[in-house]
Amino acid sequence: MRLVPRCRRCVAAGFAAALTACSGSPSTTPPAATPVSSQKLATLDLVYDKPAIVGASAQATATGLPAGKTVDLTWGTVTGGWVIEDYYHFRGKKYSETTTSLGQFPVDSSGRLQARFTIPEDYGGVHEVIALIDGKPVAQNGINVTQTFGLTPTSGPVGTPIELKVTGLGWRTMESTWVVNWDNQELGFVSAAGTRGSAVARFRATGPSGDHIVKLYTGWQGLGYLNYEQSPVAALPRPQFTFRTMAGAVRTGGYAEPYQPQPIRRTEVQKGGVRFSIAPTQGPVGTRAALRGEGFTPGAAMRLVWETFVGSRVSGEGFTPQEHEIGDVKADAEGRVDSTLVIPEDLGGLHGLVLRNGDERVARGYFVIETSIVEMSPRSGPAGTPATIHLKGVGWTEYDNIYVATYDNAYMGYVCGFNSGGDVVINFTATGDAGTHVIDLYPGIYQGPSTEPQQLYRLPQLTYADDHPGNRIPALRFTFEVTRTRESHALTPDYD
Repeated sequence: MRLVPRCRRCVAAGFAAALTACSGSPSTTPPAATPVSSQKLATLDLVYDKPAIVGASAQATATGLPAGKTVDLTWGTVTGGWVIEDYYHFRGKKYSETTTSLGQFPVDSSGRLQARFTIPEDYGGVHEVIALIDGKPVAQNGINVTQTFGLTPTSGPVGTPIELKVTGLGWRTMESTWVVNWDNQELGFVSAAGTRGSAVARFRATGPSGDHIVKLYTGWQGLGYLNYEQSPVAALPRPQFTFRTMAGAVRTGGYAEPYQPQPIRRTEVQKGGVRFSIAPTQGPVGTRAALRGEGFTPGAAMRLVWETFVGSRVSGEGFTPQEHEIGDVKADAEGRVDSTLVIPEDLGGLHGLVLRNGDERVARGYFVIETSIVEMSPRSGPAGTPATIHLKGVGWTEYDNIYVATYDNAYMGYVCGFNSGGDVVINFTATGDAGTHVIDLYPGIYQGPSTEPQQLYRLPQLTYADDHPGNRIPALRFTFEVTRTRESHALTPDYD
């Protein structure tokens, strides 16, 4: 199912005018909208089905061009996305102007250009289409690419995984973020800042049985803009879907979605001929990792040092690196190393493993700790039952150190793992009617620069698998079975 509303302010003029008419709000780093050329350009007539969406066919024509020449047809766009500094800091978004080729097309003997192309998979908004001959612009126009949204499936029992596929999300602030509401409760935000406007939002069905309204709003500051008809970007789509929750439930209990391969820095060695490796290079705390190497000084006794970070953002003291000696490694008579390490309990994310001979660093490899579920207890009980979720390996960076919780697709709050060394305990109280209830923990962004105009901090990012800045950490999924509704007279305040 796909909704593609018509843009009422589509601009078919130069890029500068298009930016003014359809941007809605300036980007954090807006490109300079300079004229293509001071000379008068021919009109490039563009014909395409409206609204213009990714993948649609388009035709460009122009007359009065030099006969027999070849036209390079270019597409104006931007490149960029989320910005991470020093692995730790989240710096918002940054983009710069660029162009891509739509192909080369001949000018016929009468001076007429007729070219067909497909609207590329790209950010939404106005894109300049320019015809160049011998590197010089001869004709131009623009296409305003709009967004599409598709929800699958549209029915299923509690816990059914739902995918919301989006294309054409913009890079400018007011066009870059949508918010998903489930039955008028905010679930999380949708973005495609680093994926050229395309991404998949993932969430789960919840009850009770019957129809549930899934509504998307544009999301200034990550919150739904309800009177969007009166907004500066009223023409943008705000689609609505219906999901029918059916009896039963799928995959009860708790599980972490599969981790994607995490970025690992290259192994560092201090002298030629030394080789050092760690396998695997990622996993939860307690993983048994093989340390192997060669080219070391025969018989050398080396200290194995674990690198981590400590601190607290709340105290204002920030974070600082810290080293822990966790063992010894000895090279054999041939200078080889073959040892096993049990990954210690620590913050999730990237850690260094250093071999030191005295104070000299001989080699450094890296390991990424994945967040893991210790337990959820209990998993069932009457409404009002206290419940606990225990995690290990929650991250430490500004973009990986939190998970954001929802209960039956409604925002509940966030949890942070930095101050507790990645060990997180969540306490909550089960609510709702008898049946299966969905608790989901989504990756979020803890903080970024105060100058960033679109602050999406501490909110569930539903497009975490495609567009989360930095690492691609997974969602954590739980269910709680409410066995019966506790009588209202039995409810008493609990101040513990």
